[in-house]
Amino acid sequence: MLSVPAPSIFIFLGLFMAACEGFKSDASNETESTIEPAIETEAALNTFSCDSVNGLHLSGQFDPSDDPAFQEIPARYTPKSRIFLHRETLAAFERMWQAANAEGIQLIILSATRNWTYQRGIWNRKWTSSQYEDFEGADRAIEILKYSSMPGSSRHHWGTDIDLNAFENEWFTQDAVGIGTYQWLIKYGPQYGFHQVYGDQTNGRKGYREEKWHWSYLPLASIYLDCYLEDIPFDVFDGFKGAHFSDSVGIVEDYVKGIDALEL
Repeated sequence: MLSVPAPSIFIFLGLFMAACEGFKSDASNETESTIEPAIETEAALNTFSCDSVNGLHLSGQFDPSDDPAFQEIPARYTPKSRIFLHRETLAAFERMWQAANAEGIQLIILSATRNWTYQRGIWNRKWTSSQYEDFEGADRAIEILKYSSMPGSSRHHWGTDIDLNAFENEWFTQDAVGIGTYQWLIKYGPQYGFHQVYGDQTNGRKGYREEKWHWSYLPLASIYLDCYLEDIPFDVFDGFKGAHFSDSVGIVEDYVKGIDALEL
């Protein structure tokens, strides 16, 4: 066993404690990576259980700005202010962003964590919008559900999913920059844990329409999905317009489960 002189130990401990204090004071204004490592290894995934998952995260009933598991996204990654991701997701995105940036690809987060209250605001605005006035009852819900989730069912509640660069599929297929960005994400995104979970439905997948902008950090999101389905929070499908249609539209079976089968 290597022996270390006692004074060296004290010096090391002093430096370590000082570093920890510096991390605490600079966490909200970081310019370099100070994010905890992401869950990446198979061993880590196998030891993760639903007992260690906060049930309120699954249904979005929390405030990410006041939750230690979440971190504000630095301005270099997004034009939005005060938006958050799960720390593990943000750590993985940071690595992917650096790799993309080195190849001239700019990844921009347009939307990240959305809690239940935020999602209710989106849903209710769409429900009362003239865009959907020709649809009644469950048909209105189904029309909105083409691209927007009911509160309590969104993967964005988990802090594992992000919307990148544009909210139109056409940008990723017709714009030169968009084409290059999408090709890079398809090729390299999985290396950092990010996958497009809503494909073009040619495989028979039900639920949401294709979203080339929506990327999910599966090492964590797959755990959250399993835990969500293990104890489905049906009580959250209340308190928003059209909530009583959640069962008839198959909100869990067709939408929460309605992702492309992807392997880590």
